[in-house]
Amino acid sequence: MIAKPIVVLALLILAGAPSIGVARIAGGQPGPPPRGPGQGAPPRDARPAQTGTAVIRGRVFAAETGRPLRRARISVQALELGGDNRTASTSADGRFQIKDLPAGRYNVTVSRSGYVPLRYGQRRPFETGRLLPVADKQLVDNVDFTLPRVSVITGRVFDETGDPISGVRVMALRQQYFEGRRRLLPVPGAGPVTTDDAGQYRIVGLTPGSYFLRAETRETWTVSEKDVEQVMGYAPTYFPGTTAVANARRLTLAVGEEAGNTDLALIPGRAINVSGTAVDSQGRPPAGRQVMLTQPTRGPGFMMMMSFGSASIAPDGTFKIANVTPGEYTLSVQTATDIAGTTVQEAAAAPIVVNDADIDTIAMQTSAGWSVAGRIATDTGAAPGAARDRIRIAARPLNPDLNPTGRPGGNQDGGRVKDDWTFALTGIYGPSRLHVDLPDGWIVKTIVLDGREVIDASVEAKNGEALSGMEIVVSNRVNSIGGQITDEKGVAVADGTVVVFPSEAEKWTEDSRFVRSARPDQEGKFQIRGLPPGEYLVVALEYVEEGMWNDPEYLDSIRRYGQKLTLGDTDSQTLTLKLVTP
Repeated sequence: MIAKPIVVLALLILAGAPSIGVARIAGGQPGPPPRGPGQGAPPRDARPAQTGTAVIRGRVFAAETGRPLRRARISVQALELGGDNRTASTSADGRFQIKDLPAGRYNVTVSRSGYVPLRYGQRRPFETGRLLPVADKQLVDNVDFTLPRVSVITGRVFDETGDPISGVRVMALRQQYFEGRRRLLPVPGAGPVTTDDAGQYRIVGLTPGSYFLRAETRETWTVSEKDVEQVMGYAPTYFPGTTAVANARRLTLAVGEEAGNTDLALIPGRAINVSGTAVDSQGRPPAGRQVMLTQPTRGPGFMMMMSFGSASIAPDGTFKIANVTPGEYTLSVQTATDIAGTTVQEAAAAPIVVNDADIDTIAMQTSAGWSVAGRIATDTGAAPGAARDRIRIAARPLNPDLNPTGRPGGNQDGGRVKDDWTFALTGIYGPSRLHVDLPDGWIVKTIVLDGREVIDASVEAKNGEALSGMEIVVSNRVNSIGGQITDEKGVAVADGTVVVFPSEAEKWTEDSRFVRSARPDQEGKFQIRGLPPGEYLVVALEYVEEGMWNDPEYLDSIRRYGQKLTLGDTDSQTLTLKLVTP
């Protein structure tokens, strides 16, 4: 079976709107758009990749010259197959081919050093891509990408006297809504970089967009004033030279632009001592264990952990970490505690902010956290017919800064469901919300614990407490919203993103099951399935950054464009949405 050719062209746009590419499809039909927040494919078990008879092939070109690009890396990931991933590299003439693929819908991405990575269907920076449908025995040909050059930031870092300083970590940051608030997050794949002996740095791999710049170092020195010695260090400094994020200057980069001479001078501050006590859940000092001082940095899909020192816990439970430079840190400790003859792994974490005064009142007590167990059933009471190995459960802490393990609560075993459809989550710290990933076509109807519905509520227990009897009710009887996107003249358009969100603002929470997004196919048709019943607003946006729908302020800014909609349990509704540009 030979399909009509499918062509993906990313066209370089150097002026006007911040576009990096426009997808053009000739023939063939793209599959349903990728699912919205909380609807990605769950992690799969380690198992052999499934084989099939379909083929995807195409070419990769450089946008500025039109020449073929060798060594570009192509990755295809099957949604229905639990994230089955295949890769290939382009030849000297820019060609690639991935064979033996099962039928399914695929995320297709391409990357190469020096060029902006692109996803199939992506037209602009940070936009969600589309899924590429592949049928059994199908040859999906001419899947071509044209890659723009990356943007670059260069400059020098100086000390407070104007001398260049080496060994400084410099990173580009983007403002994103994450974990309930707007944050400046590092850009994956673009540093941090370190200054050389001339204080020079170079950050490459940046997609066109807006960035902030931060520089930091652990270098300390001693000064003496009136025969009193004081250790000094540098505070994290934002371009053009401030310790306050509110005063930082935004850098806006076009496609392939190099922002040079982006210099800044570090701001000195006093280095201080951090001290306190640590005990285990039984009140015993875990003597000899290490208290770690780190800077964890989280973002959507990634986490970095930088170590900034440690101290051993003394027999009386005290610890002290000297010469800590200004900044935000996390103290953490892990230990093995004997409880009634059983060794239990325990941990604790405490976020701190270092300014110019010693911190000596920290009291840490480790615990094993709490646990919860239960089962999954359908709304009919029977066992689900879904693929059990593609279901994952996790307890997501409301305050991740207090989670000493750094992973989703209770997810040590990957959040897998057992053969009898029971599950057990351990090592949960603090109030948490249950999150369930299901295969496409299934939804969580409710989660009940002790007769109380907790699907949208947080669950909390005392350290060491074990909750049981939780029931997660799932169903494959779902509602559906579909339809067409048009322009002002009523002509069908293929671009845009559809966002569906509830009328009640109190449900605009991060990763809310009431908020979904979808990209349309090349005829402008879209489909979203499995929303909870209720009142909604639906809007088709010309462009929206991936994940912006998590931000309540953003949803409030677009609600006036929304088309009202009432959904039942199994409704199937068809809409015509006019594309808007907020």
